[in-house]
Amino acid sequence: MRKRCFLLAFFFVLFLGGCGPWGGGLPESVVAQVDEETISVEEFDREFQELVLEPGKETPEKPLADLKKVYLDQMIERKLLVQEARKSGVKVSPTELNQALSEIRNDYAERELGERLGSKGMTLESWKGRLEERLLAEKMIRSVSQYQGKIDDKEAAEYYERHRSRFQLPQKVRVRQIVVADGEEAIQILKRLKKGERFEKLASEKSLGPEKANGGDLGYFGRGEKPPEFDHVFTMEVGTISEVIKSPYGYHIFKLEEKIEPRHVPFEEARASILQELSKKKGEEEYHKWLDGLKRKSKVIVNKRLLRS
Repeated sequence: MRKRCFLLAFFFVLFLGGCGPWGGGLPESVVAQVDEETISVEEFDREFQELVLEPGKETPEKPLADLKKVYLDQMIERKLLVQEARKSGVKVSPTELNQALSEIRNDYAERELGERLGSKGMTLESWKGRLEERLLAEKMIRSVSQYQGKIDDKEAAEYYERHRSRFQLPQKVRVRQIVVADGEEAIQILKRLKKGERFEKLASEKSLGPEKANGGDLGYFGRGEKPPEFDHVFTMEVGTISEVIKSPYGYHIFKLEEKIEPRHVPFEEARASILQELSKKKGEEEYHKWLDGLKRKSKVIVNKRLLRS
């Protein structure tokens, strides 16, 4: 699951809160009870080791007991979401599950996924069950966080006035480059360009950069978005070609294709994106309220002493 980023992670971090009484009365094999379901110590330890303490992952600088509490809260919230999804008739179709499986399998060599699951004591079927739960929780989040209200232009205009600096666009340029490893080769290419050979043709033939496939086209960028040597293009005239410029990456020749001057985006142009952003924000607030209500009506018991070990 190295590339797939679930919506759950975002919402769990954003809205993480207490999930109920941190009491006792649970057997040593159970770390938490969520209504009628339980989270076993084995299940919790496996997920915690895999997603939080797996070698090579950056571990947050928190005491282990705090990390366990945070992750258990996430698991409890997932259980609550899945339970509510099933009560509401929300389902994950076989097509959706197979598509998610295919995306994940693409990250692994032919037998690597099975070997990885085996090393964690999991079967493919148990892993698919866990994946289906995550997809169910995602669906529940999406259904609840869709804001159904209307945002009027007055509210959007007020947002625009409070955040005017966000709508100030910096100067941008569109540039082609030819980059080679040898300075003498770069000089010879520049001579050919000055004699009238097409920049795109020579970029495709000679350049070492991946953009050679597009005739050396680097696309649009602003000051400071590329290495310092690239800032020279902001002093050039559109259509001109630079001299050879040395950088840690090689010897560059630039052609300035287009220059877009800085400007302030008017409200009418920004209106659609503002309405979308406000709708998303209000949807998150709706989800927060809904999740808080779900927690209040649910019975959650946590075996607190197990998190200290």
